[in-house]
Amino acid sequence: MSRIQNIKDDTLVEDKFPDEYIFSVTTQTPWFENIDIYLVTRKSPSQLFPKEKSKIIQTSATYSWITNESYKIGPDLMMGRCVREDEIPKILKACDDEPCGGHFTDKRTSYKILH
Repeated sequence: MSRIQNIKDDTLVEDKFPDEYIFSVTTQTPWFENIDIYLVTRKSPSQLFPKEKSKIIQTSATYSWITNESYKIGPDLMMGRCVREDEIPKILKACDDEPCGGHFTDKRTSYKILH
């Protein structure tokens, strides 16, 4: 530290920022959030309209909440974990990079991912 030259810099630092740019953080809620709320609490979110609440209750019949994760029970009675939109690229990359991965048709790739 004794060898560091002391350079005097009188340049002012701009420390004023428009308020709308400070702490601007966005979060994206998962598409299945309202179903999760109903599965855990057995209550529909209060901000929904009655018709939307009814749809959530009806839709939740094919979903399960297991170890803090949502699962959808398909028509073939197979359970699939509900994934957030930010997880989709990672899943697709993993399916493409695995030893049996590769470039198949869109239907084949979808089948590999969904089953």
